[in-house]
Amino acid sequence: MTQIKFVSNLCQACRQCEMGCIERHSESGAFPDFIWEDPPTISRIRVTEMKGKVLTLKCLHCKKPKCMEACEFDAISKEDGLVIIDMEKCTGCYECVDACPFKSIQKDELREKAIKCDFCKGYDMPACVSSCPTDALTIVEIKRS
Repeated sequence: MTQIKFVSNLCQACRQCEMGCIERHSESGAFPDFIWEDPPTISRIRVTEMKGKVLTLKCLHCKKPKCMEACEFDAISKEDGLVIIDMEKCTGCYECVDACPFKSIQKDELREKAIKCDFCKGYDMPACVSSCPTDALTIVEIKRS
């Protein structure tokens, strides 16, 4: 399975990964146009600091996703190893947000939906990875038993 790897000591917390994600998922798909969109697009990856260390909060596409178990509306499924939220089925109950042990799912309260990394499904490369100027985010192959 392919996953996004984060190397914290390479990260400068510039947030280009967040901007790339917003641009990719925005209605216009272009900078600076997405800045003016209403409601605004939310990044599916978040750069944060904890105990003096820079971290990224992003979906790990778990083997047995707790978010999927918590969703009463079958809005979350696994497709080709990716955990995907079906926006048509999502009711905005946010049970998945509470269930995710990695805090990777966010509330999009303006749209009343839960959002998370979709690995930029349909694209060759996730936007966060291609927009990272320091290669702190890379694509790696992992084996799950």
